Amino acid sequence: MSNNIVVSAKGMTKRFGKTLVFEDVTLNVHKSEVVAIIGPSGAGKSTFIRCINGLVPFEHGTLEILGHTITGGQKHPPRAVLQNIRTRVGMVFQGFNLFPHLTVMENIILAPMEVKKVSRDDAVRRAQELLDIVGLVNKADMYPKRLSGGEQQRVAICRALAMEPEIMLFDEPTSALDPELVGEVLAAIKRLARQGGTMILVTHEMQFAKEVADTVVFMADHRVVESGAARQVLENPKSERAQQFLQRVLRPTETADEMDAVEAQGGDAL
Repeated sequence: MSNNIVVSAKGMTKRFGKTLVFEDVTLNVHKSEVVAIIGPSGAGKSTFIRCINGLVPFEHGTLEILGHTITGGQKHPPRAVLQNIRTRVGMVFQGFNLFPHLTVMENIILAPMEVKKVSRDDAVRRAQELLDIVGLVNKADMYPKRLSGGEQQRVAICRALAMEPEIMLFDEPTSALDPELVGEVLAAIKRLARQGGTMILVTHEMQFAKEVADTVVFMADHRVVESGAARQVLENPKSERAQQFLQRVLRPTETADEMDAVEAQGGDAL
């Protein structure tokens, strides 16, 4: 694997029992590249990035990540390998998953101190820097229940970044938010992207993907249908399937019923 490639998926296939989630997914992600994965619900987008982080096993193909190789069919890759990957790969989920009994600051500094044995002073200093980036310095001593959903998600981003990961994974980080809170989270991710980090994000925010991503991967019908430069895929997709999807999601007057029909293809989100 090239020194510049940090994630390389080759022919990856995942099933839950007899249900196909995705098949034959091949994708390379380079250092400092921002990759947005888009497509209808049920295409396997979220499950794919969970496979990257070692949270979900896959049946066929190989995954090379940060010098490690995971082969399909391995139900239990070596513990040391998974620990190394999870220490170096941060992930932000749809839900915030903050510890309710800890303050914002304590949520952020816990993992660096416990896992990486960072001193409390250094952990607090880094947390303050991250909170400043996402505009939450004044919330450090608050508990999660006193924060809005957008604020909690920004804290979750800080918590992941506090481990100083080499790769960040975002699994639809705005899907659980009220519409008026989406912008603040997307703005925080944009600021992080400009700092040159490697990111893979699953998103339904097409304009955001166009502004932030270097590469867009379109998944539908359990496979990668098209991938390429962000503007090329989003503005001039080559495949008919991508054209149909984007015409619907980008149409300003799209009705809720039509959108539901498109997103329902393939069943619930996997």
